[in-house]
Amino acid sequence: MRKLILIIPLVIQFAIVGRGIIRSFIKIEKLEKEKKEQIETKQKLQEFVLKYDDEIKHIDNPYNREEIARNKLQMVLPGEKIYRLIEK
Repeated sequence: MRKLILIIPLVIQFAIVGRGIIRSFIKIEKLEKEKKEQIETKQKLQEFVLKYDDEIKHIDNPYNREEIARNKLQMVLPGEKIYRLIEK
């Protein structure tokens, strides 16, 4: 009987501590998942930065800048004439 009185508080204490340990493991799992998602987001953003850096380098070239101005913005140099063909 005396051993039972000593064992019951230990069992209750282990139950309380075990519950806290389980919650800790669940929280750690959740944080690891969130960390993984943040790393993936960071990698995607780094890819966008590299893509736009390449576009900026492409635009820095005077030939490419002129090509963009003529084709996309339909700009011309002073004194140039534009001829358009109209199909019937």
